[in-house]
Amino acid sequence: MSLEQWLDNAWVMRIEPSARSISDSLAIARREVADASLQGMSADGRFDHAYDAIRGLCEAALHAAGFAVPKGARKHERLIESLKFTLQGRWLQDADFLDRCRRRRHQTMYERIGVVQQRDADELLATASNLHRDVRKWLRARHPVLAPT
Repeated sequence: MSLEQWLDNAWVMRIEPSARSISDSLAIARREVADASLQGMSADGRFDHAYDAIRGLCEAALHAAGFAVPKGARKHERLIESLKFTLQGRWLQDADFLDRCRRRRHQTMYERIGVVQQRDADELLATASNLHRDVRKWLRARHPVLAPT
């Protein structure tokens, strides 16, 4: 698969990349990482904030590549899977881990509490921090005009 095949399947649409929207997504991700790092928050809350940071980072990378996932259309799932086409590298394998986290986050938000343990939140927060670093590095290397200063 490729993003072009996703386009053919109507899983993504073409957009004109905007430095402003990418910068906004990165700022939101930074805020979510900071919120997930707050002391005293439940494991579920920390996990949710870390997950939201990851989702925003995936969206920033996808936008830089000139694509967006339409609302609905399994948006969260597609955003995470898009890392396989944007950042690639280690994120080819980590995208599968992030998809498992997406399903777990769904459970904590809509079905029941206690699905997430503190170590799960810690691991996802560390992953969000690493992804934030890697997205910024990828933007500077591949899309320097869109990369924040």
